[in-house]
Amino acid sequence: MTPSERIKQIKDISKALSKEEKSIIDLTLEQHNLPTDYWDEYEAIPYVIAMLRKASDESLLDLSEHLGTASELKSIIVPSSGQPNQPLVFISHLSKIKDKTILIKEELEKYSISAFVAHSDIEPTKEWQTEIENALLTMDALVALLSPGFKESSWTDQEVGVAIGRKVPIISVRMGLDPHGFIGKFQGLQGNNKNERTIAREIVEILMTKPNIAPKIAPGLVEIFFNSSSFEDAKQNMSMLEHCNHLTPDMVPKLKKTIINSQVSDAFGVPERVKNLIKKIGV
Repeated sequence: MTPSERIKQIKDISKALSKEEKSIIDLTLEQHNLPTDYWDEYEAIPYVIAMLRKASDESLLDLSEHLGTASELKSIIVPSSGQPNQPLVFISHLSKIKDKTILIKEELEKYSISAFVAHSDIEPTKEWQTEIENALLTMDALVALLSPGFKESSWTDQEVGVAIGRKVPIISVRMGLDPHGFIGKFQGLQGNNKNERTIAREIVEILMTKPNIAPKIAPGLVEIFFNSSSFEDAKQNMSMLEHCNHLTPDMVPKLKKTIINSQVSDAFGVPERVKNLIKKIGV
């Protein structure tokens, strides 16, 4: 859930629970594996808000459904393509560029980014449509691969509409079609005459500027740097790490091990940059 969606859920839950007796409120919280504490019975709403502040999305949705306050989010589940603790990017595209889309998805996954690829030009089964809806309601960002026919497709139009409504980042990639309508005001990049690896890297660079997504990307940046396959690759991956403001001390051991890879250790200037980066992290 986005921060706005969490706030709405917590407000609705606290309002509903405030109508119950003190013992029932604590019982309800306990049964949903949520914390309880001593509190004044006249301050039910502030108390519930405090207890829910750090609750997981799943706990909030379960409790919301139990109380009958579940909104359109009540059916959210993590799509089967998603991975815990990884950002989920929904790739909106036309089926005629499906092969290229899948390659972009695979490149994004090297950065530990879960990428959901929907079939935009076919009539989905009920099960597949549910999976698409779940991905749209849980995505952290949407990437629109703009090829001719994109704006005429009812499916891609709906997918972009959900992203706009949820106010998640939208990245348009021009692949024979310029951004149009509402999507035109969002950040985009040129995809023509670029390979999938370059497109994925540029998508990641944009995602790194998004406060709610960047922390989830940091571990993947370290991993892809560790697996650099050439000197140039090591230098580019190093540059991305240097522009990441969410590296943490627990990532330092992995950074130190990157010298095992000769493409890193023998790349001109890179070992020194690694040492400086570790100092910057504060270890």
